[in-house]
Amino acid sequence: MVSKVCRFSMPPGYVRQRSAAKRKLGPLIPVIEAIPEADRTAPVKQHHTAKRIFERLRDEHRFAGGYTVVNEEMARHSE
Repeated sequence: MVSKVCRFSMPPGYVRQRSAAKRKLGPLIPVIEAIPEADRTAPVKQHHTAKRIFERLRDEHRFAGGYTVVNEEMARHSE
């Protein structure tokens, strides 16, 4: 361990081998993807925000996760 640290002037940093599993959100990702697809035909003022999608997941699908997870997933799909 010490020899590895001595070889680098800066620590090499941690690199995750695989992405973390989305235990709570995973089964609902198709639902999250379908909502903006349906919004494409609706008027702009009626499009769902991340907050509204979070509320629908919580109320209709008993989602126990937080708003931030839904917001990050929405941002990832809008890129």
